[in-house]
Amino acid sequence: MTELIERPKALGVDLCRSVPFELRDGTDGGDGLTLDGYGAVFGSPTRIDSWEGTFDEDIARGAFKKSLTERTPVLQFDHGRHPMVGSIPLGSFDSLREDEQGLHVQARLHDNWLVQPVRDAIKSKAIPGMSFRFSVVKDEWRDAAGGLVKPD
Repeated sequence: MTELIERPKALGVDLCRSVPFELRDGTDGGDGLTLDGYGAVFGSPTRIDSWEGTFDEDIARGAFKKSLTERTPVLQFDHGRHPMVGSIPLGSFDSLREDEQGLHVQARLHDNWLVQPVRDAIKSKAIPGMSFRFSVVKDEWRDAAGGLVKPD
């Protein structure tokens, strides 16, 4: 996945979620180097089935506010863990902001041989979405009826 990486200062486990986006190419007046979409959407629960259990995760409005004022995240491929691309930035952000729908991202991909395979995969839709990596600094758990679940 091409992603926005979110790393709050608090220590914790990095997690990843994905959302669709588009690469503007010649068919829409673009040049194949501009990403446009959402790194995260609000009010759209994601079903998580992992070692943590099965639950629905919903990203709260304002979740990125503090981090965006403190530092600009890095645009990376495969959460910065790809054996060839590694943690090298894929490009730079033209715009990165929260709106009513979520975290809107417009980014400009680098035009070089290392990023070209990633751009090709995005263009062919082999890479279907954008995701972000984050550490939870504050969370709230609710049961199926909406009641707050308090930690033991």
